[in-house]
Amino acid sequence: MRNVTLRTFRFFALMLLGLLPAPLLALDHDNLDPNRPIGMEDAYAIPKGEIGMEGGVRFNDRREGRTRVTFQPQIIYGAFDNAQIEIQGDLFTEPNSLVGASKSGDLHLGLLYNFNTETLALPAMALRVETDLPTGVNSRGVDTQVTGILTRSFGRLRAHLNAGYTVLGLPKGQERPGAYRAVAAVSYPLGYPDSFRDTLIASVYTRESDLRGQRNHTGVEVGIRHQLTSRLVVDAGLGTEFAGPADRAAVLGTVGLSVGF
Repeated sequence: MRNVTLRTFRFFALMLLGLLPAPLLALDHDNLDPNRPIGMEDAYAIPKGEIGMEGGVRFNDRREGRTRVTFQPQIIYGAFDNAQIEIQGDLFTEPNSLVGASKSGDLHLGLLYNFNTETLALPAMALRVETDLPTGVNSRGVDTQVTGILTRSFGRLRAHLNAGYTVLGLPKGQERPGAYRAVAAVSYPLGYPDSFRDTLIASVYTRESDLRGQRNHTGVEVGIRHQLTSRLVVDAGLGTEFAGPADRAAVLGTVGLSVGF
């Protein structure tokens, strides 16, 4: 009787601490959101009714200029079936030196809609629509971005393609009025089938520079997401840009945390 009581107490203690495997995870390390921890995402939204609070710190050690640090608070909400809405407001160091669409303190609103679950014939497909309202430092005009997303599985390996285009509301000086971005990435669960708490992610990307007459930013990133509990995911990533303008990134890095409710 005493052993049964102890086992029952241990079970409920672990459950309260979120250390037992949960049949339905409130926040899944294998559900990939942009910048958690690298600049790519998969084609799936969080479940309807779920709320996620995500945050991270990203540094960009540039080949020319000072290292730039970005704080990335974000709220995501599964508003409808297969759809999530997002509210974000990135904060940058050296806010007066920024060019392009991303400005420190801009209010960022986004909608991700997943059209289908992957089948034998078709990959999972999604569309992301975003807008940046000019609430930040030196910000002017409303910027918009549209991104198409594909996810396809090959065994436990998943491949992802992201292709997007950003339109600046009121470009100034040598800023481009619009710029494209393309990312190819793969993700793979580590430790399966003994463990299913870690996902490794790697990507290669290219995007048009913010100013006319400069080369594309082209680089690679690698990251990992770890399921700490059924509601907590931590992430970390590193990357570099091997082609681009003189002030392109020598080293990129991110650490972050996601909490599901």
